[in-house]
Amino acid sequence: MIFTFPEQEIYKCVNDYLPKFSLASLDGGIIDSEILKGKPTVINLWFTNCAPCIVEIPVLNEIKREYSSEVNFVAITFQEPHVVKSFLKSIKFDFFHLVNSKAYLETFGFFGYPKTIILDQDLKVMKIEKGFATYQNTKVENEIEFKRRISSHLNELLLTSRN
Repeated sequence: MIFTFPEQEIYKCVNDYLPKFSLASLDGGIIDSEILKGKPTVINLWFTNCAPCIVEIPVLNEIKREYSSEVNFVAITFQEPHVVKSFLKSIKFDFFHLVNSKAYLETFGFFGYPKTIILDQDLKVMKIEKGFATYQNTKVENEIEFKRRISSHLNELLLTSRN
């Protein structure tokens, strides 16, 4: 028997604008998507019990260290603040966190975690990367390839925004 999996609906968002949001931040404030305009943005969709999500966090942190002055970095989860805060006590994840976002995440339709969305400075979805654990290489090779892909997209966006 051959299993086929449906196309993940989230990929239909590429070349369209990010659905607008007003979401709760980890500290209890409300953040509007419009504040992200003006810089390219990396959005990571994740949750604390997702092993592939956790595996890529150190690489995402490295990317943020390299581009933090020129790029926004946001993590979005459906989980409640206390769950995320507890997780972040043991694993450092340097992104700005938006929580309790189940209804917003449902606007992307069916998809598997993690996903990393790359936006241009106008909030247009330029690329969506799957989690690197799905690549067919060793863990180290996957980390290198994931970082190369994200960095390549960001470098291209930064180059075009400077011209």
